[in-house]
Amino acid sequence: MNIKLIYVAAALAFLCAAAACESKTIVKIGSHATVAENQTVNNVVTIGGQITVNGLVENNVVAIGGSVVVTSKAVVRGNVVAIGGVVATGSGAQIFGKVTEMNSANITASLGSIFRGEPDAWSAALNIFSLYFHAIIFILAIFMSLLFPRTLTALTKSIQNNKIKSFFWGFLISLMIPPILILLVFSIIGIYLLPLAFISLAAAFMLGYIAAAALLGNTTLAAVFSSYKKSPVKETILGLIMLLALGWLPYIGWLIRIVALTMGLGGVMLGMFSHRRQRTAAT
Repeated sequence: MNIKLIYVAAALAFLCAAAACESKTIVKIGSHATVAENQTVNNVVTIGGQITVNGLVENNVVAIGGSVVVTSKAVVRGNVVAIGGVVATGSGAQIFGKVTEMNSANITASLGSIFRGEPDAWSAALNIFSLYFHAIIFILAIFMSLLFPRTLTALTKSIQNNKIKSFFWGFLISLMIPPILILLVFSIIGIYLLPLAFISLAAAFMLGYIAAAALLGNTTLAAVFSSYKKSPVKETILGLIMLLALGWLPYIGWLIRIVALTMGLGGVMLGMFSHRRQRTAAT
């Protein structure tokens, strides 16, 4: 199971869905897509639908929540990815890239290999756990962008307007976390406050990470599409996928995620102080 390719494919899907879509790119949400026998397209992306390829696809075929059928006369010069489905290929089908499936069958097989003691089983299990953990972050991010778009936009602007200051405050707070937690552990009242401190800290990190992702998504979409209309949901999802994909880069991937976490945490703190100052000034 190629988790890296899944992240890249998901990023491609949301990039295409966010655009007005080129004439040679097929994007379907909630419906099926078909490439006719004599048809040539650049990419095919569906969310919640099946893809049937009879013609030529110059780049990638990505189905999220659906399957892909590559018939015997089809040619795909890029990758074929099915998340939540299967890839069925005809005997004469030509696929020059990688074929990746992620569904309940191979997840079950990966978990079963752990009990059989296979050497690569734990690596696959960690990849699955990582994917599900990040899926929870995605769900929280979608709820936040839908229910509290103003709060998310305010935090994003706080980071955007104070990048260096956000990183500095986030770094400073990160350094203060261990001594504060130790102090709480060894104090009588601190024992009762420790769960609240953990919850508050986790919420601040997650909120900041989502805001940093939204900023990255907004910057990317605005740079790629000149007529892009602002959408907190698209920006947040794309930014999270990009951070996940960038995190797989060798040597610097972990650093990119840490910078995003640190800037996000600092942005949350700056946003809280700014909001408090505004309330004080208003009174």
